[in-house]
Amino acid sequence: MRQACTAILALVLTGAAVLNPVIPRAPVEAAGPTVTIPGDSYLPPSIMIDAGQTVTWINKDTDPHVTTTMPGTPASFTLVHPPGKPASFKFTTAGIYPYYCLDHATFNTTLRRAAARKEADTFPVAMEGLIVVKGPELTGMPSATVKISGDTYAPDIAVVRVGGKVTWINADRAAHTAIFTGGGAPKLTIAAGKSGSATFAKPGIYFFYDERFAMYNTKLGLAAAKKGAPHFPVAMQGYVVVL
Repeated sequence: MRQACTAILALVLTGAAVLNPVIPRAPVEAAGPTVTIPGDSYLPPSIMIDAGQTVTWINKDTDPHVTTTMPGTPASFTLVHPPGKPASFKFTTAGIYPYYCLDHATFNTTLRRAAARKEADTFPVAMEGLIVVKGPELTGMPSATVKISGDTYAPDIAVVRVGGKVTWINADRAAHTAIFTGGGAPKLTIAAGKSGSATFAKPGIYFFYDERFAMYNTKLGLAAAKKGAPHFPVAMQGYVVVL
């Protein structure tokens, strides 16, 4: 009798499993920040995330936009943003991802920077952005060097660890003054043939620009090249990324 009851119980449980199958849950992707496109710009212009997170761009403009990575990023993507629609990309590999809008900017292969198209509403500020993805593949150095030559920064994105030092070496014949927005480092005036350094105590993305050839646009969070600047409309600006 016990064996019969056991068999009946097993049959009932099997039937319940068929009627109410266990559906495995899909893995939940790590949520990430949102970048707004209010016009011919990305807000905020730079963000830092962890590998595995997804970034969503929301186009609040009446015009379409096409976001694409600059050459040399760890992974490339091109996203189409119809008016009023979102588009997302999941970042699985750590690294530095500068990007721009194909409709409102071009890529300058010599400067390796985005240049605003004249028809862009924000001209001369380029419609460009930066995403820093933290992970094992991205390790900052204790120190970094940025060379100032030909009125440009090379590299224009320096990556260091917390407590790291960045040194700017001026190889031009005139002085340059680097200004950091939002604090984090003092104003640096570097005479021709001289160098200047700053130490960064906290993690984050620090934007800087050259006072001689650019002006800071507080609304866009980027610099606008001054008329007559050597590489107009490309602004003389850069980032320090502290991990």
